[in-house]
Amino acid sequence: MTVAQPQWPFQQPRPEGLALYCLGLDDYPLPDAPALAHEQWLEQALPSRRREFAAGRVCAAAALQALGHEPAWLPLARPYRYARFPLGVVGSISHTQDLALACAADAQHFLGVGVDAERIAWHPELCPMTEHVMAASERVALEGMTAVEQLRFFYLSFSAKEAFFKAVFPICHTDLEFAEAQLEHWDAQGHFRLRLTTARLAPWFAQGQLFEGCWAVQGDTLLTLLTIGHDLACCDAAAGQGTG
Repeated sequence: MTVAQPQWPFQQPRPEGLALYCLGLDDYPLPDAPALAHEQWLEQALPSRRREFAAGRVCAAAALQALGHEPAWLPLARPYRYARFPLGVVGSISHTQDLALACAADAQHFLGVGVDAERIAWHPELCPMTEHVMAASERVALEGMTAVEQLRFFYLSFSAKEAFFKAVFPICHTDLEFAEAQLEHWDAQGHFRLRLTTARLAPWFAQGQLFEGCWAVQGDTLLTLLTIGHDLACCDAAAGQGTG
């Protein structure tokens, strides 16, 4: 697959005004130098990193076009280095070694949106990472699970928080730690609820505020998507954000 394709792996209906596109990297050719000429920081990057970056931009352009916008190559929002979506659109990009995907959403309906993809794979570093990534209540939940369920739940916790961080960072420009959010609820129907456990996003969002998202597993990849509606903004300052 060399052209970005519409994607919706979640059990929940796709919200109006939101587009999600993906691109498999196995058959995606390494872009030539002129295509990445305006991204000088990529000159020293490995070919795999350049491919992932370009594929994410291709997905974002397809998602923009699906919403009726020009399928533009997204620049970096400096100095933060996240993808800067055009005026009137919010969105985010994610990738694994095998897949790139991007979500774009109408800023009239959404204040922020985050998408994340994680390959489910065991490696020795996961055990110490649980202390860093997972809240105490999440680690307690691990105790009643099989090894397969524990691995999937670890990646759900990790990915849900990554999606949340991507959704709020363009609004607040605040780097959060994993300990500052925790999963309050998740179910087999692909829904999760995340609680903000820090006051560091004030005045935009309040400590204890809840955010809803969805998750799905495709093959060995776990996908999460979290949207933030304007009704969740705690102040007018947040309502003025959302251009990506």
